[in-house]
Amino acid sequence: TLILNSNVICLRMMNSPIKTHKALSRTHWEQIFSVIQRSYSIDNHLDFFNWLQSDVNEILPHDVVLACWGDFEDKPESGKLNYDVASTVSGINTQTIFGEHQEFDSCMHYLHQLWLNNNRCWLVINHLDDRKNEVALKACIPIKLKQLNSLMVYGVSDLRGGNECLYVFFSKENTFDVPDSVMGLIMPHIDTVLRKIQHLEPADIAGESKFVVSEAGLSAREVEIIHWIKSGKTNQEIGAILDISQNTVKSHLKRVFQKMNVTRRAQAVAILLNK
Repeated sequence: TLILNSNVICLRMMNSPIKTHKALSRTHWEQIFSVIQRSYSIDNHLDFFNWLQSDVNEILPHDVVLACWGDFEDKPESGKLNYDVASTVSGINTQTIFGEHQEFDSCMHYLHQLWLNNNRCWLVINHLDDRKNEVALKACIPIKLKQLNSLMVYGVSDLRGGNECLYVFFSKENTFDVPDSVMGLIMPHIDTVLRKIQHLEPADIAGESKFVVSEAGLSAREVEIIHWIKSGKTNQEIGAILDISQNTVKSHLKRVFQKMNVTRRAQAVAILLNK
């Protein structure tokens, strides 16, 4: 594990016999196994978001978790990285990443290189705002994430698929204090859950809205709502993806139905698919 902060740089392999954390309590172990058990029942993004923000957050405290996978050998501007986001911070959501992918791609490429330099072991960077942290690190953090003060990077190599996945946990706290035992037990299950749920694709507003904007007069947000409905998402899931309340989703849908002269979700999607 690589831990960086303003006072110390410590390099330690995950299998090192050095112990820097006290033994976990029985209650802590019970929490870990409860988190693992629940992971087996997760089959959609809403459950995934809720699981990360509630159960997982109890033993791995964080405010934002950013999953990023793809071909890191390509240049950041290639736009070939994929994302999923679970966040309790307003303004940081999956659609935000899709809209600002170049900034986030550059950040993920930088953190991926740090992970490689650390022999593919997970690493922690504390006190992100400290003046002693390297300039390149500060510059790579997207503007929307600069309100967060520490991060942890965990990488997974997929030898069969040829791609690698980074899980980056951001926190408002100045430091991450995570036992190796927690990482070794929890992260494989987070990775398994993400791989079994449907991948979120960015809304192609320019392509999908040709009809609904010109003839039905839908706004960009309303087109996004229709996109996620077409992808089979519930109102709760759409709210989590777009960082809006379920009631707000319902309000947008009501206006969509009025503009498109339909009464059901299926009718709106059918019109979009046929235009």
